[in-house]
Amino acid sequence: MKKIALQIAALSLALAGSASAADLRAPVKGPVAVGPAFNCAAGQFGGWHVGIQGGSVYHQANREDTDGLLTDNAGWTMNKWGGHVGGQVGYDFTTCSTVWGVEVDGAWVFGTKNFLPDNPGTAGTTDGINTRMNWLATARVRSGVALDNLLIYATGGVAAARFRTTWVDGTDIADIKETRWGWVAGIGTEWAWSRNVSFKFETLYVGFTDRDHRSVLPGGTFTFVHSDSAWISRVGLNYRWGAPVVARY
Repeated sequence: MKKIALQIAALSLALAGSASAADLRAPVKGPVAVGPAFNCAAGQFGGWHVGIQGGSVYHQANREDTDGLLTDNAGWTMNKWGGHVGGQVGYDFTTCSTVWGVEVDGAWVFGTKNFLPDNPGTAGTTDGINTRMNWLATARVRSGVALDNLLIYATGGVAAARFRTTWVDGTDIADIKETRWGWVAGIGTEWAWSRNVSFKFETLYVGFTDRDHRSVLPGGTFTFVHSDSAWISRVGLNYRWGAPVVARY
């Protein structure tokens, strides 16, 4: 009996040793691929996005009449509130808490038509300046920090816009249509409602380069200088897809 008990004890020790060795040889669990939304806050904003946006436009038009077509003043500044509606497309890269990417947008602008009479004291006058912004487009980079579901970012880049200005003095009419380039900068926030849907709010300032226009009219040759800027406030809705998968252990 004593011999049998010793054999059973030896067998138990051998089995325990084999189990320990097997545990030591067991492979270490590798990384598991998960979506960025489950790994880091910024992952919710990665990948492609496309959306719609709209809001308000505060257009400031500076017009200078260097040759005196309108004789009561040499320069005018016209300010007008309007609206805009359009869309955007872009792509964002992410780390654990930061986002950087590019976005291109375009919008139709309405309600910025502004008329300044040459002589407000004359009833029924039609002489003066008629100006408006027709559309606006920007191409921007942006970079920001994600805090839970909220992204706070700064943005900047180039802008283009279409303007139409008509100078009228009796039979002298200069109708000037132009597309001008400029720059844009601003700040914004974006809130991730789900992995694919987000809402954003932006405030942008857009400035456009000055341009001289020379028009040959019945009353002579006249030169006009146009300068424009605008404040843009807008809200938008984005749909996202195609974010890269992030590995997590």
